[in-house]
Amino acid sequence: MSTLSALMLLLMFVHASNGLNPCSSAKMWGAYNEMKAANCRNCDRYFHCIGNYRAVYQCTGLLRRSTASFISNMREWTDGFRDSGNNSAEDQKANNHGRHGRDCGIYLRKVGCAYRPSNKKCHW
Repeated sequence: MSTLSALMLLLMFVHASNGLNPCSSAKMWGAYNEMKAANCRNCDRYFHCIGNYRAVYQCTGLLRRSTASFISNMREWTDGFRDSGNNSAEDQKANNHGRHGRDCGIYLRKVGCAYRPSNKKCHW
């Protein structure tokens, strides 16, 4: 079973036990799919940030922030099998940046990401 499959099974289990906000889960999944579709270099942290931002600020109900945090932490845990701890720490900064309502655009400019949210395309 792939790491992503295991993560998705865990998320479904937690969601089924009412532990996650469904809207926040969907926003996080949407940002992940948007990142994969864009296939744009140096943009990973933008999608970390925007997924967390949307999960907290575009949803209603309980557990928005904890859902975003849980999904982000699980992703970093699974990524930890492939990446360095420094990469994970920087990803977590981006996650927190979004969860606290800060401008995710810095992760476009700061690292040379050519993704354009207005048309959801990568322009080099």
